[in-house]
Amino acid sequence: MSPQPKIAIVAAFPPPPGGMPHQAAMLAEVLARDGADVVRIDTNPFGRRKPRPLRFLYVVSRLGALRGCDLALIFAGSYASFFAFSAVPLLAARLFRVRTVLMYKGGMAAGFLERWHSLVRAAARTAAAVVVPGRFLQSTFAAHGVDARVLPDIIDDGVFRRDGGAAGPRKPTLFIARNLEPIYGVDLAISAFRVVREALPEAELHIAGDGSCRKKLEALADAVAPGAVFFHGLLPPQEIASYCRRATAALDPARFDNYPNSVIEAMLCGTPVVAFAVGGLPYLVEDGVTGYLAPAYDLAAFAQRIIRIHTDPVQAAAVVARASARVAELYWPYEKPGYLESILKAAGPVPA
Repeated sequence: MSPQPKIAIVAAFPPPPGGMPHQAAMLAEVLARDGADVVRIDTNPFGRRKPRPLRFLYVVSRLGALRGCDLALIFAGSYASFFAFSAVPLLAARLFRVRTVLMYKGGMAAGFLERWHSLVRAAARTAAAVVVPGRFLQSTFAAHGVDARVLPDIIDDGVFRRDGGAAGPRKPTLFIARNLEPIYGVDLAISAFRVVREALPEAELHIAGDGSCRKKLEALADAVAPGAVFFHGLLPPQEIASYCRRATAALDPARFDNYPNSVIEAMLCGTPVVAFAVGGLPYLVEDGVTGYLAPAYDLAAFAQRIIRIHTDPVQAAAVVARASARVAELYWPYEKPGYLESILKAAGPVPA
């Protein structure tokens, strides 16, 4: 391999919102800084949703850019997205004799692998390595016969950090930073907010994100707590971090997820997290120790954990302190060198 390896990243890049596009953009920056010649193959270049067949045809037309690359890093989600935008690039890379690393980040991994494990295993066998951001996905893949390596996602802890200001009395302010899609359960948080407001009448809920459910969620918020739920739309990371630092609790009401970086970002900001115990959340948050976990979809328990943060500030401060001490294990700092080396190590030696 040349001193400046040529590495393709096959992924959706911004402007479409979401954790994977943001992660792809940061990966490209970090690898270039580490000395790689980065080739971007964008699987959603249109800036907004387009029919999947149009996206697929565009991606197929771009796969020739894999020629001459030393390695291709292929992001993967679940279901149709996996087969169209991950499996096909894997096959193209094999045709061009380019080694690949499959970087799986899909939140619906458990159900997807349960149904399609044979095809996923076949696709994974074409890759030099399968890389996942945390132990939950590693164990999920292992249960279906796929060996995956853990390489944490990149987070800019220069942006997501505690501000060091003096803590004082604050109005109960809840914050959600998720896309407004059914999988992320923002409707569950709004419904639970009704109970929170009964105990904490001054509480506010601030939501950063956009998506197909926005109008329905706005209507639900008007019915549950008129004037107390604020939709801020898509925000840049600096503004998300600012809202998170000002919040008294960060909520992740996802119906299922694997390794939401929004939880890690809240920990870095010194904000206690409340989430449902689904998917990989128990691998990130320990209830009452480093955050608060409610049983899956139990709105009353979710609300009570939010209330507890505000009625037992001593325990909440202890939770934040423990989360701050452990969070470094959960991510790769944006400014830390060596990610390229870690990727190459995961891929293993070039075959003779």
